[in-house]
Amino acid sequence: MSRILPNYTEVQKISALIYKQRFFHPNRSKTAVSNYVHIGYIATRPGAVRHENLPHGLFGKMKPGSIDIFQSWQDVARIARDISKQGKNMYRSVISLRTETAMVLGLNDFETWQQYIEQHIATLAAHNRIKTENLCWAAAFHNEKDHPHLHIVFWDKEQAIMKNFTHPEIPNRIRKQLIKDTFAFKIKEFCAERDLAKTGITNITDAILEQFEAHMKSLNPQSFRAFQQRYEHEDEDSLLRLPKHHLTNPQAAEQLALHLFELRQAIPKNGRLAYQLLTPEAKSHVDEFVLDLLQQNPYLAEMVETYVKAKLEVVKLYTSDPASLTKQSSKYQAEAEKRIANRILSTVRTIIKLDQDSDVGIRQLERYRTWTEQLILELLSVMEQLSMQAQLDYEDKAKVVFGGEWSKQAKKEWLLRQKDKGMDR
Repeated sequence: MSRILPNYTEVQKISALIYKQRFFHPNRSKTAVSNYVHIGYIATRPGAVRHENLPHGLFGKMKPGSIDIFQSWQDVARIARDISKQGKNMYRSVISLRTETAMVLGLNDFETWQQYIEQHIATLAAHNRIKTENLCWAAAFHNEKDHPHLHIVFWDKEQAIMKNFTHPEIPNRIRKQLIKDTFAFKIKEFCAERDLAKTGITNITDAILEQFEAHMKSLNPQSFRAFQQRYEHEDEDSLLRLPKHHLTNPQAAEQLALHLFELRQAIPKNGRLAYQLLTPEAKSHVDEFVLDLLQQNPYLAEMVETYVKAKLEVVKLYTSDPASLTKQSSKYQAEAEKRIANRILSTVRTIIKLDQDSDVGIRQLERYRTWTEQLILELLSVMEQLSMQAQLDYEDKAKVVFGGEWSKQAKKEWLLRQKDKGMDR
């Protein structure tokens, strides 16, 4: 049976720990590229904790041994893209806890989460029938305010038979085993409080596990429900679904909302709203708003910078002339800002259509703040996609320039440039 949609299995119940797992079928035309982009996403998106002096936070193991701090997420992404083309499955998974729960467990920083997944990655592998010696995995820690979580991608480098389905019970079993291992001491304490005869319990049954989770839920039912609802319809693959507290500063959002209101007043109500068709005066207002956005939101400015640098990598394959590189850098910066400008105008167009039904005063300001926050999220998503596409474009052109497989020297020089980019940040 051929499956073209993602195989998506998850646990839809109140839980002390969320575990989700899915994969895209290797036969799907966009799977290889999607897996490449996903690794870039988890390694670099806002909220990802990054390594010192590196522009990403990816770590893991491509072979048994100690954890590797990958110098380049692109190296890992290339491997994932290649194994996808070979018909091997790359699993995408997420482990998440409530902030309060993570703190009780001592999972309060990057290092402890690294140690945690190193201790438990074997559980993910075993339930997916991957031998330890054949396991490849990479992970990134996202320190979200209300739900710190870990993204893990993993695959069997020796997989011989393509899979098109994973039974939902597999991630459910993984979740249960992770809870048993992660909360072992808490479960024993729970059993001791309920029945002293169970203080020496060694076998945590599913029945005991359900009682323990019900107990955990009873401690703060509203918080647990909010925690669960976050994952019921979300796959953590979209910037549009990120909590706004990580992407927009409330004070800055209010200031930008006022600026958006002023921009809406300065833009003509009639005619097609496209940047190239605006009058010089209207363009000036839009340009000011673009600059304000980039100054007020460091994540958006970072996405634009990443896009420009990725585009320049392609240029560097053909020239090292400083004047040419400077010229191209300005060109790509202008391209990014124009895309932002047109997305702003799209929001203004929506506002104009809805404004006639809007109330004045506080409710109107609230609407502008909401529109501003949504605009920022949309811009982040757009720039993320453009950056990843530019990275892929570089990968494809580099293969041509280097004659298919990269030479050792070419790869060394490329990695050095990646390291330099990290230092520059």
